[in-house]
Amino acid sequence: DLNVRIAAYAGVRPEECMFTNGSDQGIDLVVRCCCPTGSEAVIPSPTFAMYEQAAMTEGLVIKSPFFTRERGFPLEEVLATIGPRTSLVVLSNPNNPTGTAIPRDAILQVLERARHCAVLVDECYFEFMAPETSVKDEVARFRNLFVCRTFSKTWGLPSLRLGYLMSHEDNVRSLSSVRGPYDVNHLAAVAISAALSDPQYMRDFVEELNGRAKPLFEKFLQDSGVPFWPSSANYLFCYFQRPAELEARLRAGGILVRPKKDANGVPGLRVTVG
Repeated sequence: DLNVRIAAYAGVRPEECMFTNGSDQGIDLVVRCCCPTGSEAVIPSPTFAMYEQAAMTEGLVIKSPFFTRERGFPLEEVLATIGPRTSLVVLSNPNNPTGTAIPRDAILQVLERARHCAVLVDECYFEFMAPETSVKDEVARFRNLFVCRTFSKTWGLPSLRLGYLMSHEDNVRSLSSVRGPYDVNHLAAVAISAALSDPQYMRDFVEELNGRAKPLFEKFLQDSGVPFWPSSANYLFCYFQRPAELEARLRAGGILVRPKKDANGVPGLRVTVG
């Protein structure tokens, strides 16, 4: 059973886990099921666009404290923004596109403050970080916690669209009752089962990237005088001169990078290392 195998890999009980059509479906399910129209969503920015897209679809009011290169995760601002109208807090760990790690203790503080609403922690890049940084082992203690992950990143299987969501078993049961019956295809299920049978290739990739590829790119940026954010993922958010021109030239050469603006409106490029 695919769900049992995913739960075993993640280290949670099968009742606390459900596979999804990519992590996007998990995000969408949490927003649709937990957030009344007109309520508030706290989504620190800049971050993955899907969170705001799902929130706007449900008519939520978005509050966005800002990550900064100097201070990282804006814990105090997030805690101050959570109020009685808040129905959702989204924490991307590590954050996309900046690669900023959110300390586990900070996430626990948010969970304590936001017990009246859903807290969605996106751990799509968690394999690049130390295992103890995850909060998946808190789903039984915090019934408002939802953790989403994917097989698109470190496993290298994005086109198959398969992820998983972990939460208290009551939440998983409720979310499973509103999902579609045909939302994950059989090819994806077979491929993920095969990948889980031999996870060493994924671990080798992570070790090579963290130990060799990313440090080489960081040194290149430092030697070139290009500022960038400290990153706990497989990408770096960089401040190149004339970023729009560089992005266009890279795209013309078949290399895709992601343009994004920081809290001060300064444009940068998210460059994936591997």
